[in-house]
Amino acid sequence: MPGHRLVLGGAAVVSLGGVLLIGLGIGGVLGGGEPEPVPAARQAAPTVPLKDLPLSGTGKRAKPMKAARPTAVYIPSIGVAAPLMELGLDAKGAIQNPPFDPPNQAGWYRYGPVPGQRGAAVITGHLDTRTGPAVFARLKDVRRGAQVQVLRADRSVAVFVVDRVEHISKRAFPAKKVYAKLSYPGLRLVTCGGAFDRRAHSYEDNTIVYAHLAAPYRLAGS
Repeated sequence: MPGHRLVLGGAAVVSLGGVLLIGLGIGGVLGGGEPEPVPAARQAAPTVPLKDLPLSGTGKRAKPMKAARPTAVYIPSIGVAAPLMELGLDAKGAIQNPPFDPPNQAGWYRYGPVPGQRGAAVITGHLDTRTGPAVFARLKDVRRGAQVQVLRADRSVAVFVVDRVEHISKRAFPAKKVYAKLSYPGLRLVTCGGAFDRRAHSYEDNTIVYAHLAAPYRLAGS
């Protein structure tokens, strides 16, 4: 997004130009197949100059945006800047996982709502890979009130504000809450967490971030 500015209500507010994509993974968001975790010292995510966007009345929910394919996700508080790919369902009926390579790759569940539209949009990403941290390595560190920014193909940006973060066993995955039929535009970020079961080659838990749309932005000149 080099050289682009974001505007709200016709006024330029912030630049996201020059933000580099970083290597921050989950294998098996809702199931097994994860690599063994790397040592903690190697899981420290690099930092990038990401910034929150100015919001007024962050407790309010914004009206739904028009549909547009999501292309990237930004979480300034934990240094995430990642491209988004579309994800479908695997042979078992579970959400497909993004590839491990590149590690800085997140995925949007295309059979659910588009981020910014009414309903619960779902984005997943890996916690780590066999060689280092991946895109959602620090998702557990996200706090209530943090921003999640989703860039879309129509040059708009859906800015979400985090309502809560949940850490829960995969055996008790809250599907009804994650895929809830919301009356407002919502977002769920999902990755693995908890202890790593070496026998099952899988993490035992999921980390889930719940957020609501707080403001629609658009890129200047669009």
